[in-house]
Amino acid sequence: MCARGAQVFSWQQLFAHLSLTDTPPEGGLQRFNLSPSQAVGEGVAWTRVPAVVSDDSHSPKVHGMIWPLIPYWCHGELPRFSTANCRSEPDEAFTKTVASKPAFRDAWQKNRRCLIPFSWFYEWDQRTKPKQPWMVSLKNEAIMMMAGLWDTTQTRAGDTWLSCTIMTTAPNDLLQSIGHHRSPVLIEKEHWHTWLSGSANQAQDLLQPPPSNDLQSQPVSMKINNPKFNEDIRIIDNKP
Repeated sequence: MCARGAQVFSWQQLFAHLSLTDTPPEGGLQRFNLSPSQAVGEGVAWTRVPAVVSDDSHSPKVHGMIWPLIPYWCHGELPRFSTANCRSEPDEAFTKTVASKPAFRDAWQKNRRCLIPFSWFYEWDQRTKPKQPWMVSLKNEAIMMMAGLWDTTQTRAGDTWLSCTIMTTAPNDLLQSIGHHRSPVLIEKEHWHTWLSGSANQAQDLLQPPPSNDLQSQPVSMKINNPKFNEDIRIIDNKP
């Protein structure tokens, strides 16, 4: 599962990473502990993330989207079940997982695929008490592109919202070594176009665990367990 991570980059860095020719806006993101939208009292603390989609000319464009995915029938309301991740199972037929789940089926059938940039993500070792958080990042890139699906929903007020989910699959050796049972699907640069604009079969073939050699991990402070904590975890001692 991947439901916590960091987005720490300027818009200029992201646009350069994507080789976009558009002029990037000023500023960027400083989110060291990003989590999906959550119910707060009688309202919702909405989380919006940049997501890359392919336009009609098959050129990548960055859009702001709500995370997690809001199925169209929810009319802009946060689902009562988790849609932050969409799981594909290597030991089950695809038609019984992503392609058949009501929350994600429509987005998959309409080829609504996206890339969601993260600086790194967090996973928790399920074998320890308390569970030890780990930071997982790419060794040679500052930004990783996670495979996602996106969809539209119309609120009861008539507004149209875009929302997204992150694709996950079986863990690689590195994630297994830190006691975790899922892995986000990371799309390498040479496959970005295929994921965004290729056929469903081509995209399905990319739903694989990332190579362990591409990743690095380190234990981090349990302060990250608090969703309100938003400091650079890399400069904090690994203490509760």
